[in-house]
Amino acid sequence: MKGRKILMSKKIIIIGNGASGNTAAEEILSHNDNHKITIITNEASPIYYRPMLSEYISEAETPKRFYLHTFDWYKDNNIELITETNVCGISPTQKEITLSNGATLQYDSLIICTGSYNFVPEIPGANKSNVMTLRTLDDANQLRQMAQNAKKSIIIGGGLLGLELGWQLKKLNIDVTVVEMMDRLLPKQLDLEASNLFEEKVAQTGIKVLLDVQVKRIVGDAYATGVELVDGTILDSDLVIFSIGVRADVSLAKEAGVTVDRGIIVDDSMKTNIPNIYAAGDCTEHKGINLAIWPEAIAQGKVAGQNSLGIPSIYETIVPFNIYHGMNLRLFSIGDVGGDPEQNYEVHRLINEEDFEKYFFVDNILTGGILLGNIAKSTKLKKALINKMSKEDFVKSI
Repeated sequence: MKGRKILMSKKIIIIGNGASGNTAAEEILSHNDNHKITIITNEASPIYYRPMLSEYISEAETPKRFYLHTFDWYKDNNIELITETNVCGISPTQKEITLSNGATLQYDSLIICTGSYNFVPEIPGANKSNVMTLRTLDDANQLRQMAQNAKKSIIIGGGLLGLELGWQLKKLNIDVTVVEMMDRLLPKQLDLEASNLFEEKVAQTGIKVLLDVQVKRIVGDAYATGVELVDGTILDSDLVIFSIGVRADVSLAKEAGVTVDRGIIVDDSMKTNIPNIYAAGDCTEHKGINLAIWPEAIAQGKVAGQNSLGIPSIYETIVPFNIYHGMNLRLFSIGDVGGDPEQNYEVHRLINEEDFEKYFFVDNILTGGILLGNIAKSTKLKKALINKMSKEDFVKSI
């Protein structure tokens, strides 16, 4: 291939077909299309854009750009995509994996991209048939079907994903109540002022938000009929959805002897403690950090793909940010937005009837910012934060 470094052909297995796994495959292809790439997924579909699952539920037709590749893309690039199959075990000494159908596959490099799973607390009644989480396309299809007959829904968890799901259910004329244990919305992404403003915007959509409350149990027999709060209040509902965060899926790696903590421990090259085994995406922990967000998975997948070929590449921790379009508003939040009580923050605010901008500085250096309404400055804000711009220079630039 002209312009490409010639590499020895390798057998590379990728466990997981999400953002990190697919990016790793794309990166490998960009260097040499003669490698034998095998992707194994327990889902039935090609890769899809997971952040659009909520929108998928409320749309009569599959949203545009939902599927990032077709099955033909894998065939055209000589990638073997094995669907609806689990990996049951990894043998590092044999450089071999075992599949749920009994087959074994050999690898030269293995990239673990097992992602994460939704956390569901041990609350009585959480296993009832109409109590759900939303993580996969199968979940979305099941929720879409349940939503056809639902009149009232309760979402446990007031994060961005829970609120987005609430908005999509509201568009289906379903009554939505969000139950949040914190005393305000999005305390990690917004300061108190922005959080109060955001809560007002949410209320305008007709979504009811209950703050500083906890769920005691799910009411009903085989079928949930509501939720009981710790204070004894019972909220009627015929659809209950948990949206209170994710946990890294490390079980397969741990059984193989890979070092894990909150995630699979990886170094700057996405290498694990076992030779020829890499990991990327939501399942990983790098320098004590597990952001479990799409941009992180993309960046790590690229680095893992390169290093699996023996091409040196270093992952640099991304600056975490959140972006949201929904409920007739737009939100962008990045960096430290006043969350450390030990710090002495300076702020710069630009506010009018439609838009809210607030920027945070420590020792005259930009640490983070919040945009509500018009988020056109998000790219400029992100670059300024990465470059550690001074308050004076930043204020002039905006």
